[in-house]
Amino acid sequence: MINQTQLQPRLLKPGAGPMLSFLGVNLSFKVESADTAGAWALLEYIAPPLFAGPPLHWHKVTNEAFYVLEGIMTFRMGEEVFKGTPGAMVYIPTGVLHTFSNQEEAPARFLTFLYPGGFEEYFKELAALAQSEPSWPPRELSKLQMLYAKYDNFFPEK
Repeated sequence: MINQTQLQPRLLKPGAGPMLSFLGVNLSFKVESADTAGAWALLEYIAPPLFAGPPLHWHKVTNEAFYVLEGIMTFRMGEEVFKGTPGAMVYIPTGVLHTFSNQEEAPARFLTFLYPGGFEEYFKELAALAQSEPSWPPRELSKLQMLYAKYDNFFPEK
């Protein structure tokens, strides 16, 4: 049980919160798992135009919800493809094969809710890896594969 007296309220102005930029993506950490005793995290994600997104994957532990704020995001869940416009919400429970992309000529902005918290650390390590590599994807794919395994990313068998 979370001791609510140890949690601190948070008020953020637009554009506030720790930010990361990598591979054309801008992430703003609105609430991190450390703020919720590991319960959940909330990120604001800006996907650049024609952003391919992550490979098709699924999670054993992490549930994700996406809420589109601006632009058009394309979500794939299994074989279903959904174009999300502002106000659209997509919930991905554990075990569901999914990905997302921005197939449009303009940036897209959305919130991603992660439950339980902790998965947001993946983005920090991915950004550090991307910034340390001379090209992307890295020559040594094992670095990326280790990061995927560490943070609950699983891929369909070929």
